[in-house]
Amino acid sequence: MDIIQLKGEDGQLYPLVAHLVMNEGVLNYNLNYPYKTSSGYTWFVATDKGSTLGFMPVKLEEDKAKINNYYVADDDSAVFSALLKEIIKSLSSDFEIESVTQLRHIPEFEKNGFAVVLYWKRYAKMNYFVKREQR
Repeated sequence: MDIIQLKGEDGQLYPLVAHLVMNEGVLNYNLNYPYKTSSGYTWFVATDKGSTLGFMPVKLEEDKAKINNYYVADDDSAVFSALLKEIIKSLSSDFEIESVTQLRHIPEFEKNGFAVVLYWKRYAKMNYFVKREQR
């Protein structure tokens, strides 16, 4: 599996995700919210042998990186982990990382260092907390 990182308006992004973001089943997965992008986004896309396995658009604002409206085929734990690890590796030194996470995906985010800070009806706001070594 490869994780590709692309800016929100990069021409390479559309062939990788357009067939998914306009798919009724994928929109259903996202609780019928449309996917958004702009120059302020960075997309992390998981691929394998030419197939897109999932993606996480991250909106970069000031000192925050916000994950929202993501997709992972079959809720595959390995894909979740690979995407989140790449986001953390790429962004955690410059940004506070937070996520609007579907309730059913909380365990996947928790496995990767996120913790719930607020619950809503169908989502939870989660923050990534850097694990600091004990001195």
